[in-house]
Amino acid sequence: MTTDTESRCIYILMEGKAERPKLMVSIVERSKGKDIIKLYDREGVTFHYQTVGRGTATSEIMDILGLESRDKDIILSLAAASLIDQLAYRMSNELRGSVDTKGIFFDLPLTGMSNMIAAAFGIPLQASKKEPAPRLTDTLLEKAFPTRQEDTGKEEPSMSSENSHTLILISVNQGYTKNVLDTARNLGARGGTILRARWSGVKALETYHGISLQTEKEIVIIIVPNELRNRIMDAVNEKHGLKTEAQAIVCSMKVDHFAPI
Repeated sequence: MTTDTESRCIYILMEGKAERPKLMVSIVERSKGKDIIKLYDREGVTFHYQTVGRGTATSEIMDILGLESRDKDIILSLAAASLIDQLAYRMSNELRGSVDTKGIFFDLPLTGMSNMIAAAFGIPLQASKKEPAPRLTDTLLEKAFPTRQEDTGKEEPSMSSENSHTLILISVNQGYTKNVLDTARNLGARGGTILRARWSGVKALETYHGISLQTEKEIVIIIVPNELRNRIMDAVNEKHGLKTEAQAIVCSMKVDHFAPI
């Protein structure tokens, strides 16, 4: 039996609406993450990764932000843009203070994601019966949501060094991270950062795809030049995707600036 929230997610999938997905990042006081997730679930945003972190801001900045502890819960929430936008608006207005915690949230548009997750957001995986289904979805998202340059036929300006890199997030079952990193390195990635996280809100995805998903995950964060993005994402999706033991989920987002320190 599915809950109303799960039915809503599945309805969005089955209805075939094409909405660009977003990633919402929430940073709250330690042990308050589960309360934030419950609130988001009620608002229809049901796919989350929860991990922990430690803030490094000075006491003055923490006072400005209203934060009392350096230990944080970090929640990464994935949903269609309309749901994220609605939640962000409500969190800034009538829902503000509804959870007894202090923190911040922000959202980011995604530029690519795994095919099976794209299907979960109703993004068309095949433009027509004559065209083969795209492999992975930075190209897919660009086709589903053309840029203004593509709409008008104007020439797109050349890529500057400020937009030369992409951040790739890979969620993978614990124990398979090395395999995923090896695949990425073989295609030019220099390495990655690994976070341990717990995934909640998997029932709708399991129902839609008919697979069983583990909740204990590791998140691999890789920053690569734009020209490597599609090759790495395609390879990870093909070798370690949801229907393999690794059950990797891949998404990407634009990096505005990147430079070594």
